[in-house]
Parts: sequence; structure tokens; C-alpha cells
Amino acid sequence: MKLSSIRSAIYNKVWHSPKTRLYAFLKGKCDELSHKQRLMVVTALLSVFILIAFFVFGNACYKMGTRQARQTFDIEHIEGIDIQQPVNAIANEVD
Repeated sequence: MKLSSIRSAIYNKVWHSPKTRLYAFLKGKCDELSHKQRLMVVTALLSVFILIAFFVFGNACYKMGTRQARQTFDIEHIEGIDIQQPVNAIANEVD
């Protein structure tokens, strides 16, 4: 068997088929809902998303305020490197 046929078989078995079944299941369930019920579901999910976003943002701001998010670093300065000059350059300086 070719590698591409094995890869496509695995792709269809693992990703394509379950995704298609899940899509059909969700579409069927959503089609059964009335317009008001759909609106309530969307409103509830949006509200949950907004609350989670506010919680994450507020938690990050709180940690910055209490300095828990900051890490301290010890600064070590770089020292000079001894570079030896070529012998010709030293001879020119003496002259």
C-alpha cells in the first residue's frame, strides 16, 4: 500500500468521519430548537464566555497589582575581555 492511501485512511477514520457525524448531530439538535430557544442558548453561551474573559482579565490585573506576576532578575554586568594585540601592532606603537 502507498503511504498516501494509509494516511488518507487514517485521516478519514480519525478526523473526517467523526467531524461529519458531530456536525450532523449538532445540526439536527439545533434545527429542533425554536427561534426563542436558539436565542436563549446563544445568549447563555455568550454570557458564559464574557464572564470567563472578565475573570481571566481580572485575575491577571490582580496578580500584577500584588506583584506575583513579576519575576526578579539578578543583573550581572559583563566584564571586559582581554584581547591580545598582534605582535606587529605592538611594534608600531613602540616606534
